[in-house]
Amino acid sequence: MSPFITGSTQVYLIPGDPVRNVRLPRMFNAAFARHGIDAVLVPMQVPVRDFAVFMKSAFLARNVRGMVIAPPHKPRVVDLLDGCGLFGRVAGSVNVVRRTEGDQLEGDLFDGEGLIGALDRCNVPFRGKRVLILGAGVSAAAIGVALAEGGTVNGAEHIAFFDTASGKAAGVAAKLDAFFDATVVAVDSNAPEGYDLVINATPLGLAEDDALPLDVARMEPHAALFDILLRNQPTPLVRAARARGLNAQAGFEMLVQQMPHYFRYFGHLDAADAMQADADFLRELIYPPAMHAEIATPLRYQSPSVA
Repeated sequence: MSPFITGSTQVYLIPGDPVRNVRLPRMFNAAFARHGIDAVLVPMQVPVRDFAVFMKSAFLARNVRGMVIAPPHKPRVVDLLDGCGLFGRVAGSVNVVRRTEGDQLEGDLFDGEGLIGALDRCNVPFRGKRVLILGAGVSAAAIGVALAEGGTVNGAEHIAFFDTASGKAAGVAAKLDAFFDATVVAVDSNAPEGYDLVINATPLGLAEDDALPLDVARMEPHAALFDILLRNQPTPLVRAARARGLNAQAGFEMLVQQMPHYFRYFGHLDAADAMQADADFLRELIYPPAMHAEIATPLRYQSPSVA
């Protein structure tokens, strides 16, 4: 990002409600500055009832090149686009929108790509494995799409969704099961027995007094856990799993791993390649002090020793 905003500065917006705690403006603007890109990402507080008008109106400004979509607006974007990527279409939501050279609005979804990158960075096995996803909202659906898209060799072999809202998990599971080779089902219990990887995509853990979304004592000895929450990390769930000796990962890396996808989507290819190679400057911005040691030395998965 240029030290001064000028008439040639490219503008990107991040609409949400609320936007007080969004981390992406810090990350985007640090990356713009680091790579000499004359651009800025600005948070926008937009109520749900005004979102459709806001999005269409904002792109009337010729220097608005794109948006990153924050909750709760992700599911509302798809019907406002001229084109949408596969992940966005299947999950029914997008988290990024760009203006094309032909003045079309295109969108896609990188939540799942971020999760895959985070799992790979920490060597957490998921390919050909059984995965339990707690929650069936927008992020959970995106994660399910990414895990299933690789087929049963490059993706998960079996994916189960659990949600306390009646019918919600069944709807997501049925849609994904119809699109991909992986077996995708809804289950009526959060019991983690029999799963190789458990992903928390619920809001449980944002408050210290929240109940844990599952009993980590019942997880398989070889199983890993990923908690996608970005606040209050390491959450009680992550701490409990680590205390038991399990590999448990916090959600920050999922956000870091999305950054090269965002920049590539917006046409900043050199910056995307550079962040793919080294994103520690982003981790330094968003990892809490309690996790700073994991920037240089990630807690990589190791198979339990065979007795």
